[in-house]
Amino acid sequence: MLGLAGSPLLAVLAAVDLAIAATPIISAVGSKFFNSDGDQFYIKGIAYQLIPTDPLIDTDQCKRDAKQMQDLGANAFRVYHVDPTADHKGCMDAFADVGIYLFVDLDDFPTQIQPTTPSWNPSQLSAFSAVLDEFQRYDNTAGVFVGNEVLTTGRTMTYHGSQEHRADQSTAETSGAAPYVKAAVRDIKAYRDSKNYRKIPIGYSAADVPGLRPMLQNYLACGDNDAERAEFYSLNVYEWCGESSYDGSGYSQLEKTATGYNVPIFVSETGCREPRPRLFGDQASIFGQDMAGTWSGAIVYEWIQEANDYGLISYGPMVNPNVSTDALDGYPRSGTPRTVSPDYGNLKSQWATLSPSGVKLSVYSASASITPPACPTSTEGGWIVNGNAPLPSLGQKLDSAATASSAATTPGGNAAQASASATGGGATTGNKEITGMVIPTSSTFGVGHSSLTSSLVPYAPSKLHNEIESPLLAPETKDDNSTAPMGLQKTNPSFHLLVPATESNSNLCKTLLSSFVLAYPPPTLVNYGKKFDGDSWDKGTHTGKIRGVYDYLSNKDKVADDDMVLVIDGYDIWFQLPPVIMIKRYHQLVNEANVRLRRRYGTELKEPGGAQTRTEVAAKYSQSVVFGADKLCWPNSADEPACAAIPYSTLPKDAYGPLTDTDSEGFLNRPRFLNSGTVMGPVKDVRAIYEAAVRKVEEENRGTIGDQFVFAEIFGEQEYQRETQRQSTQGAGGRWYEWLSNALGASDSPLATNQTIKNMTVVPGRQYEFGIGLDYESKMFQTMTHSANDVEFITYNNSALFPSIIDKHPNLKQTPFALPVDIQKAHGPFWYSSPGNHSLEPKDSLLLPHSDYLDDLPERIDWYDAPLATNLYSPSVPCLLHINGDKAPLNDWWPSMWYHPYSRALVRRYIRSTQTRKAAQAAAAGGQT
Repeated sequence: MLGLAGSPLLAVLAAVDLAIAATPIISAVGSKFFNSDGDQFYIKGIAYQLIPTDPLIDTDQCKRDAKQMQDLGANAFRVYHVDPTADHKGCMDAFADVGIYLFVDLDDFPTQIQPTTPSWNPSQLSAFSAVLDEFQRYDNTAGVFVGNEVLTTGRTMTYHGSQEHRADQSTAETSGAAPYVKAAVRDIKAYRDSKNYRKIPIGYSAADVPGLRPMLQNYLACGDNDAERAEFYSLNVYEWCGESSYDGSGYSQLEKTATGYNVPIFVSETGCREPRPRLFGDQASIFGQDMAGTWSGAIVYEWIQEANDYGLISYGPMVNPNVSTDALDGYPRSGTPRTVSPDYGNLKSQWATLSPSGVKLSVYSASASITPPACPTSTEGGWIVNGNAPLPSLGQKLDSAATASSAATTPGGNAAQASASATGGGATTGNKEITGMVIPTSSTFGVGHSSLTSSLVPYAPSKLHNEIESPLLAPETKDDNSTAPMGLQKTNPSFHLLVPATESNSNLCKTLLSSFVLAYPPPTLVNYGKKFDGDSWDKGTHTGKIRGVYDYLSNKDKVADDDMVLVIDGYDIWFQLPPVIMIKRYHQLVNEANVRLRRRYGTELKEPGGAQTRTEVAAKYSQSVVFGADKLCWPNSADEPACAAIPYSTLPKDAYGPLTDTDSEGFLNRPRFLNSGTVMGPVKDVRAIYEAAVRKVEEENRGTIGDQFVFAEIFGEQEYQRETQRQSTQGAGGRWYEWLSNALGASDSPLATNQTIKNMTVVPGRQYEFGIGLDYESKMFQTMTHSANDVEFITYNNSALFPSIIDKHPNLKQTPFALPVDIQKAHGPFWYSSPGNHSLEPKDSLLLPHSDYLDDLPERIDWYDAPLATNLYSPSVPCLLHINGDKAPLNDWWPSMWYHPYSRALVRRYIRSTQTRKAAQAAAAGGQT
């Protein structure tokens, strides 16, 4: 038993600001929530996710919904997915004005902890931290979730040491993810405290699985180390359905297992859909004498009426999703909220009569004590996690072969070392490499956090560990199948940069230099030193890239399926922005594309398989791979799928004025044709595309014109199949609308022109769906063919130049002179060449003694001070420039790149950096990077 004296409770109480504020803040104290007025806070919440990406960016909609939620009696709401780079102030203020608090999930689909193959890696930490960075600014942020229903069944794998094995999912499912959830709690708490943010409660939302109850809730709150314990726990409960009761529903058992719990516990989803009507009878028990002494309220699922039929309000009648841009599956996503009867009224009536007063903070704190539950041990057929074992370190993966009783150990370190938090001051992990990931002091090429470093230099929540760096290149080994330079092999970072290049020249040097000073992963040169005579399998240098990249991605010793890979041309690409922005934009672009795909092509039932344990409604098509976009289709023929079957650009139809898309030379056309010089996505999905390309080259002899032809054809065939299937499955109304749109010349289908598509013979059983999409707005990749005139180098703090830029571009629809928010939030440009604490960097190194002349840099520059190539018509500041087409800018534009005046000093600093010293030494010993 821990009394108040010397306990973590005192620290929590000290952090509670009792001063009167416009919006009283919420804190977790002991087992209850309190506001800063000292009143106990009970959650009357609503699940709120109007759109898949972020419902908190439309201020006007938030104002309408906040007012309606106030009428309902809500004081809180939950949002599952947000974009941390967006502006949320208008929405957060709208809810704060009516006294409504936010509980927000930190994860997203790409970053969530997976149930059967869990990991907690730097990319995830970076993404979670970005959401916390954004929402800690608002006083009405009441709490954050590190996960939602990660554990859904009982039997599982366990993690152990540095090995990783794939387990049989039929006997090993999800309990083993629990240590990764708790590790996320640990590191997000450490990050929050290191940033001196207020103590926003950090917890978890669990599926209500009897086989895991109460082991999971006790596990997350157990142990002597307060730094590892969750600060609240919640359950998604769908047990009280229709005319049930406290005992009959099983709520009495929930109360029994929660009694005496040491942190706040509440219901994070509730509200059975059947039988109708929805009565919400459980609210009387949650807020009444049955449970109010233990539980802190409930969040009802959900606000908006959609296909799952849980909604409390709608925004009007269903519409044709192919017509409306504001409807998914036909359900409008904005407008004036209209109550769904009688469900809305039933919940409002319940809440109107339920107002537990709870206990005052002053009274509670005077008598409170904290007794964490005992950490659970394994149970046959259910929970198989040793609750006392050390938590996984940052980057450590699961070992399905380990037994439940095994403690996590690491090469060169014992269990005690393995338990040291990755956030601890000076603690070492003892773990130099984990299969499929760089060591815990490794790359954080994640979404949404500005602390992105090279693949050798990690972001750690508090400080970098000493002397556990991973070398850039491993010792040379005999490897006839290797595509790494000179047979040298790398460790496995989570983000790979592949650069097909057969020989060195000044243009390749520019590409590599730009990657170094911005902390991209050390590049792998594909096909370096290889000669092509045009008569072998690869049909020449360009198609040789296909086989070279495919072979690399097929080598499981080098890459893992869920790694990210960026493949770029080697002689005409310059990076402009750091990889943290590149990956953030990748996820944003993919999310937006998937909303469009769901809207256009609808959904289908997906049967259980893999991590999916039940039949689900899912989008028919999805995107995971992004290529660059060109303004003209080449070298494919105009009547082939690559040119005639592809979607239109997402840019406005008049982006270049009245002649948009009618310019035979291409300069006034919107980019919509695939360019193969840049591609990014998960290794598994990119490899599938390259495998199809190899088949076209080697079996169908389609590669004689080059890789551009092959990949454009694959994309065109994918889009042709999507569109023809959509048209063939339309109902009478859809066919009539399609006919009318075609007749009026307003169709958004590329096949509406009735053009005959050539070279498109459908082969039964062949895969045509690859999840390919394009970066139409040049946010990631700026392809320069016919687009060089769209780009100006803008220094955003020099407004005197803006009028002259506008004069040069009379077709501009807007003035693109606001530096994008994601760039504003990033570290300054010089930070990336030597991430971390520069005061700790030595001035001299084995390779590069310090020179006042060669190493001179300004004290700092801000992104506002840096000239940035900007596409005025998107508008966007792209992450990289692809100087294809006219090659004159390869020389003319290079001096304009922001790092050009400082490039020698930046590269020297990059090499001298303590975090990259071993990499530099390895490179000097014979590496080609």
